[in-house]
Amino acid sequence: MNMRLILTLIVLCASVSAPPTYVEEFSAKVIGVTDGDTITVLQDRKQIKIRLEGIDAPERDQAFGTKSKSSLSDLVGGKTVIVRKTGTDRYGRTLARIVIDRKDVSSQMLTLGMAWHYKEYSKDEDLARLETVAKVAKIGLWAEANVLPPWEYRSRQKSAPQPVASTSSSETPTTGSHWLNTNGGTRHNARCQYFKNTKKGRLCGPTEGKPCGKCGG
Repeated sequence: MNMRLILTLIVLCASVSAPPTYVEEFSAKVIGVTDGDTITVLQDRKQIKIRLEGIDAPERDQAFGTKSKSSLSDLVGGKTVIVRKTGTDRYGRTLARIVIDRKDVSSQMLTLGMAWHYKEYSKDEDLARLETVAKVAKIGLWAEANVLPPWEYRSRQKSAPQPVASTSSSETPTTGSHWLNTNGGTRHNARCQYFKNTKKGRLCGPTEGKPCGKCGG
């Protein structure tokens, strides 16, 4: 896709829809980056954990999880930012849009292709358009053929069968606890984004095939 057209679409996005409602605004220093959508800031000697509103980044053990965290760290790590609080999530974290150098960080992460627009909780049209631009241009995680949204990844982790402790060292491991991509013979564990998510494959045991380079099989 023509880069000039991509940049034009990004600029147009900035004036389309109104920002979310903010209940509080303050300055704070970023002292930690947990992953691509969660940071810790220090305000008046108080640590506040913040979940970036509007986006959902890959989990740390997903593909692009490390790159997403690194991208967010490059943007805000150790810097003073503006925190525009929109609410609190069910885990007690502050939900907020973060601004640095007059730029919205959630928007920047989408532009870099390092996060998804979290459509279930955000109806922000600007963020939706930024995701579309990155996706069409195959920027960041969108360069991968089969990208798994983090909310689906978390859902699979919750429903994945938990390993049962063996009562005897001679017992045979349960067949069907892993997924074998029969195209390349690669084995994925139940926490892998490719578990039951390849064009061809079947359930297998923990010793079949070769281990996945990302999840370790």
